[in-house]
Amino acid sequence: MSLKTNRTNQLFTWVFIALFFLIPPNASAAPEVRLDLEKETQKKVSIAITDFTFKGGGSDSRGMGKEAKSILEKDLALSELFSLLRKPVFEELEKMERSDSDVDYRSWRQVGAQWVIKTEYAMISKGRGQIFTFRLYDAVNKRFMLGKRYKASPQLIRRVIHRFADEVVSQLTGRRGIAETQITFLGQENEGKEVYLIDFDGYNLRKLTRDKTVNLSPAWSPDGKWIVYTSYAAHNPDLVMIDTSGEKRQTLHRLPGLNAAPAWSPDMQKIAMVLSRDQNSEIYLLQKNRELKRLTRHFNIDTSPTWSPDGKKIAFTSDRSGTGAPQIYIMDSEKGDRGKVTRISFGSSYNDNPSWSPNGDKIAYTSRQGRKFQISVYDLNTHKSQVVTSGLGSAEQPSWSPDGRFLVYRKRTNNRFNIFIQRLGSSATRQLTFSGKSHSPSWSPYFNR
Repeated sequence: MSLKTNRTNQLFTWVFIALFFLIPPNASAAPEVRLDLEKETQKKVSIAITDFTFKGGGSDSRGMGKEAKSILEKDLALSELFSLLRKPVFEELEKMERSDSDVDYRSWRQVGAQWVIKTEYAMISKGRGQIFTFRLYDAVNKRFMLGKRYKASPQLIRRVIHRFADEVVSQLTGRRGIAETQITFLGQENEGKEVYLIDFDGYNLRKLTRDKTVNLSPAWSPDGKWIVYTSYAAHNPDLVMIDTSGEKRQTLHRLPGLNAAPAWSPDMQKIAMVLSRDQNSEIYLLQKNRELKRLTRHFNIDTSPTWSPDGKKIAFTSDRSGTGAPQIYIMDSEKGDRGKVTRISFGSSYNDNPSWSPNGDKIAYTSRQGRKFQISVYDLNTHKSQVVTSGLGSAEQPSWSPDGRFLVYRKRTNNRFNIFIQRLGSSATRQLTFSGKSHSPSWSPYFNR
C-alpha cells in the first residue's frame, strides 16, 4: 500500500470560496506596508475592524456576526503582526460611513488606522449557512486592497474566518498566515497517551485515538492529511498512521522491537524512522515500496530524525560523541553516516529533539541549560546556537509553524506538562493546553485549499 493515500476533503464538503472583487491594477502590486519576517522585532500595523453588517432577509438571532468578528480579531492579534484599534476610537467614523464601500481614508488615518476591514454577512435560507463578504482597505496609501466572499455551513464559520485572516496576513507579509493550521499532541490519560488535535487559536480540541495504550511522537504528513505515530496497541511499538478525522488508520510498519520517531520526507516518498532490529537504536528509511534502507551504523544510540525542507539532509540525535550525552548531528539523507556527519550542538551536555525550520535555515532543539531544559535554535548560516526560551520550568520538544515564525513546545512546571507557543524573537508565550498532561506537540503544514 502506498504511503501517499488519497482521501476526500471532509472539512470543506460544500464550502464555496470565490474571489468577489476584481482588484484594481494598483492594488495588485506589493503593498507599501510590508514586513520583513526575518527581523526579530517589527512595529505592528494598526488595523480597525468594523462591526459586521447584517444584510438580506431573516435575522441573526444567534449573534453569528459578533462571534465571527471576535474570531477575526483574535486571529489577527495572535499573528503578532497587527495592533487592533479599540472600537471607541473609530465608532463615530464607522457610523458616518453609510456603506461598506464608503471609506474616508483621511479620517481613518486621523484616528490611527493604517488598514481597515469592513464586512457584510447574510443568512442562507433554511439555516444552510452564511455568506460573508470582506473588504480590506489601506488607509495610508488610499486604496482598496482585497475583497473576498465566502459561503459556509454553520459548522465551518471558524474555518472561513481563519482563511480570511490568513489572506490579510499574506497581504502584509507576502506569506500565508497560520490561522488555519492545527497542532497535534499527546494527552496523558489513566490508561496511556492518546493523540489529540487542536486549532492554532486553541479551539476545536479533538481526540483522535482511543487506543487505551501508550502512543508516542505524532508527526504530520507533508500534505496535512495524515498523522503518523508509534502505538503499543498491538503490544509492540508499531508505526501507525491515522487521518485527521480519526476514522481511517493503518499500520505502516511492524517489526519486533522499536518502530519509532517517524518523520515524513518532504516529497512523501519516504519516512525516516528509528528501529531497534539490530539490538541498537538506528535510523532507517521506510521507502514507498515498503523496503527499508539503513542510514546509521553506530554502536551508540541514533534517534529523532528531522528532514531539511529540500529533502537532502537529515538532522538527528546521537550520543556518538563519546561524552555519554546526546548531541545534534546532520547527515546526508541518501548516504547516511557513510557520508559526512556534522555535529552542530555544543556548550551543553544534553541536546535532543531537533526540528528543521520550514525555511531551511534553522534547527530548533531541546538543550540542557543548568538544571532545566530550554529551546535553542541553531542558525545554519552563522553556525551559532541561541537559547530562545526562558522563565520557570523546562521547555522541550519544539516544532515549527509552517511559516517559520513560531515554535510550539512542551513546557514542564511543577510536574505539569502543557503546550506553549512562542514567536521567534519574542519572549512572550501563549499557553495552548491546560490539562497538565500534554506532550510531543507537532505543528501541521499548510492544508491544501
